Amino acid sequence: MALSEKYYNIGVLGKAFGVIELMSHQAKWELKELARTTGLPKGTLQRILYTLCELGYVSQEKKGGMYSLTYSFFKLGQRIASNSNLADRVGPYCRQLMERVNETVNLCVALNMEMVVVVQQVSWQALRLDSIIGSSFPIFGSASGKVHCAFMDEKKLLDFLNELRRQNPDLSVEAINRFCEELNSVRREGVAFDFEEIFHGVRCVAAPIFDYTGNLCASIGISVPTVRITEESSENLIREIGLAAAKMSSVLGAPTRSFLPSSHTMMGTPAAPRSRDAQAAEN
Repeated sequence: MALSEKYYNIGVLGKAFGVIELMSHQAKWELKELARTTGLPKGTLQRILYTLCELGYVSQEKKGGMYSLTYSFFKLGQRIASNSNLADRVGPYCRQLMERVNETVNLCVALNMEMVVVVQQVSWQALRLDSIIGSSFPIFGSASGKVHCAFMDEKKLLDFLNELRRQNPDLSVEAINRFCEELNSVRREGVAFDFEEIFHGVRCVAAPIFDYTGNLCASIGISVPTVRITEESSENLIREIGLAAAKMSSVLGAPTRSFLPSSHTMMGTPAAPRSRDAQAAEN
């Protein structure tokens, strides 16, 4: 008789990772606040924290003081990114794209409700948007996030939208509908746009990267200060990112896909209302 998958589920390990994920959303936590937010018994939570402290993944300011995650997680993230087969195979093309457009290029993958930067090539421009490998931003509202959702399985997309509404109860039905309309455009044209919906003064264009199964595996995006965008540069960025994404997909063995020429520009479209997650990310 086959053993149930539940047999392999180590409950305390799942609880520990739940604590870690929650702690990553703010710098410092009081034990009382962390216990209330996680819903874990205080004794269980303390044992998890003490273990993580001994392993060097959590620090405590002083006895009875606040808890914080350490940079050990940042180091792990860097190692994972550097060892990623995806990063190795398409990383050079990110560099080539940056050199062609001289704007910052980000290769991103989805994790829960966020897009995570796994490769970045920074522009030579003095005015630019810099982040770090492993940093993240909300899926909702971002160009890369729109790419991710556009090629998501219908049921997964519905689950994502339900969770989005749960986390952002003030998000209007109109905003959700507008987002879904954008996804239809992304599916047709193969590019998505962010008109300062995540970071004030920065606009982005992103395109999908597919793997050998034909499924989306990442998005490639270009971030540009709004003040530097012209009709000519917008046209060039949209063309170049489409070509780069197609090349990266080809390298990964993806079947050829054809998209309609984009009917959009990076200029002249006002920013849509941002979610609370997007505003928090900016702050």
